[in-house]
Amino acid sequence: MAKLAFITDEATQSLDEAIAFALEYGLDGVELRSVEDTPVDRIPLPVLRQYRRRLEEAHLAVCDLASSFFKCRPEQAPAEMEKLARLCDAADALDCENIRGFAFFAGPDGPAVTDRTLALFAPALALVKSRRKRLLLEADPSVNTTSHAALAALLARLDDGAAGAIYDPGNDLYDPSGETPWPDGYEAVRPWIRHIHIKDAVRDADGAARCVRVGDGAVDYPGLLRALRRDGYDGWLSLETHYRKQAAISEELMRLPGGAAFSAGGMEATAESVTALRRLLAQAEEDMP
Repeated sequence: MAKLAFITDEATQSLDEAIAFALEYGLDGVELRSVEDTPVDRIPLPVLRQYRRRLEEAHLAVCDLASSFFKCRPEQAPAEMEKLARLCDAADALDCENIRGFAFFAGPDGPAVTDRTLALFAPALALVKSRRKRLLLEADPSVNTTSHAALAALLARLDDGAAGAIYDPGNDLYDPSGETPWPDGYEAVRPWIRHIHIKDAVRDADGAARCVRVGDGAVDYPGLLRALRRDGYDGWLSLETHYRKQAAISEELMRLPGGAAFSAGGMEATAESVTALRRLLAQAEEDMP
């Protein structure tokens, strides 16, 4: 059975509030991106060890570090390798195996995975392998893998056990190629899925996408959750809703989330989505033969 978590800065910058939220809603763990206005790789290691003790006392695991690794231009890769080393240190401090990454911002000619892209991943995968971590790549409309089909093609070319996929069906609603989240996106990337982000979105009449409460958007969550049960997925479902009840998140913060401005107004919206996801999971269980 899948385990439930949330990316804490979707709701708050306070670890205490994040722990209280997880306990109130019966979650199994948390995913960290920014805490106290600081990206997880920039939080001092003694502080992260304190976080780990507090989370362990609450019986909460850290399922992933939701970093922005390689969500940059290719020429910035050397500095990103320094970030990845810090992320491995943070993962050690937090007893976490998974680190999120991306496939570089798309260039002026549009998204494309080139031999140069593949070459830049080689030292990153060597590092995470040496540190006994996994680099989980995510499809995103701003990078070279805008769809799960494109992400699967990259992972097949990398052909490395240290690399895997984060499946985020909600991101497909922002995909310029118009991939259908389920079944198309799911089936394309299914062999590489090691973690799942939960968000939902709709496309307005002008074609622009916006995030909504889980279950209220265009992702076929009933069908997807039945498929996950059918396929025996027992990993994490981690809420990364990007949904706010008042003002929507700015395009800049959608591109590079984190910090207090991103978290503002997210507590109630995240609570709604947790409750909705639990209903959808219960329904999926009832629907199974």
